[in-house]
Amino acid sequence: MKKFLTIILAILFLGCGSNSSNNPNAIEEENNLSFEDNKNYNFSSKVITIYVHGYQEEGYKRDNTYGLPWYNTFRENLEKYTKLPSLHQYNYIEKYSNMLTSIDYYGKNAPEYYSEEDIQDIEDITQKFKGGIPRYAMIIAKYAKDLLEHTPAEKINIVSVSMGSLITRWMIEKDLEHLASEKKIEKWITLEGVIRGNYALSVANETIIHLFLDESPEIKQMHYNWIKENLTPTPEILSNNYYKDILVGQISLTDGTQSGSLLKYVLPLYGGFQPNDGFQLLKDTYFAKIEQTLQPPSHILLHEDHVNIKNSVATMINVANFLNPKKRVRITLEETTVNDIHEDVNSKNQSAEILFESKIYSPYSDTLWDLHKAIDERLYYSGALQIYNYQNNGEKKRINQILFDGFIDQKEEELELYIQGFEIDRSSTYNISEINKVSKKESLGKIDQYIPLKNGTYPIESDDWQGVLKIEILEI
Repeated sequence: MKKFLTIILAILFLGCGSNSSNNPNAIEEENNLSFEDNKNYNFSSKVITIYVHGYQEEGYKRDNTYGLPWYNTFRENLEKYTKLPSLHQYNYIEKYSNMLTSIDYYGKNAPEYYSEEDIQDIEDITQKFKGGIPRYAMIIAKYAKDLLEHTPAEKINIVSVSMGSLITRWMIEKDLEHLASEKKIEKWITLEGVIRGNYALSVANETIIHLFLDESPEIKQMHYNWIKENLTPTPEILSNNYYKDILVGQISLTDGTQSGSLLKYVLPLYGGFQPNDGFQLLKDTYFAKIEQTLQPPSHILLHEDHVNIKNSVATMINVANFLNPKKRVRITLEETTVNDIHEDVNSKNQSAEILFESKIYSPYSDTLWDLHKAIDERLYYSGALQIYNYQNNGEKKRINQILFDGFIDQKEEELELYIQGFEIDRSSTYNISEINKVSKKESLGKIDQYIPLKNGTYPIESDDWQGVLKIEILEI
């Protein structure tokens, strides 16, 4: 962390930029997809879930044996909230059930289960790419293959964090060990993933970065250009046909205010604010577009930061619901009518800038885990919300803003929705600054009500605005 902060001192003399007034940073999600076209997955009853950890600054230097189980706080909490038994308990369980394991891809020594051919594969890919992402992906693929050969498991799931998501993406799209082509990967959920690359490592001066960071191969491989040249020319699109039989889920984080975060200092120097979790831009953590032949991934937003994700109960519950899917729920704010736009529209202020922030709570999770936090939260402070321009009182707009797209427990009967509209007068985050305006934002009224988990549309109403919700339920 200290090294990251030192970098900032060195780049204070470099470029700067500004935001566009129409908020190009708003989250982009496919909102015209119908659950009617979703495929019916036939999930195996014998699955091993593999947790793939993220970047460690000096990990590539370690002399340990790679390809063995990995334990940390995230792994411990994952086991607690998913209730999946650890693989090391396998010999003590009479009837095999779904299990959880993990892998450390750092190290220089091959594990005992490797054949001479396996060792050569690792050496070849290391030589070709100088190590890093392709090497780690091969190590994970061989670990998965060994598990499938020596346990009753028929499929694997992947839970990947941060750089572990780029590693997993490489493994799938390059079809390592034929896991993807042979349909051995059942589910993949990526958390705060380096899906498209890392912004700071892509825009900051490379020479300066290497003055303060070890020159590990993965530092270069998280660069936008490297990913486009070696993996896919369109990193933002889920397009590879291997995803056709994989259930994909995504969790993105939006709290970039942590004092020690890299992006908090880098963003003002390179193009201005963009929604982030401190180390990853929001837009780099998810697939924004999907080819029509593939299933759209679910996508949860949480106002958490990159470092503390390991202790986020809301994250763990979302992962648990994804790994044990019963229902996928999408809640969309289809249309809104603003009765009082709180703005005097004139030649200087030609419209009112309005947004809607939301939180979704799970009553069942609150009962089970004493969770008082939202399982999805799309907040004003994230900077990720879409701005809608209204010119007249009583104006209606069809906005199709997604409020929730994730999985819930079968026992969940309803979700609690909190939603509030705001008219924005001044905000550096959204690059809005109206002349002679004192207030920053004005509330249009908030709504706090329970939403039935039934397909259909439901009216909602607050002080100065009203809307229509669309609820879609997909039984998995």
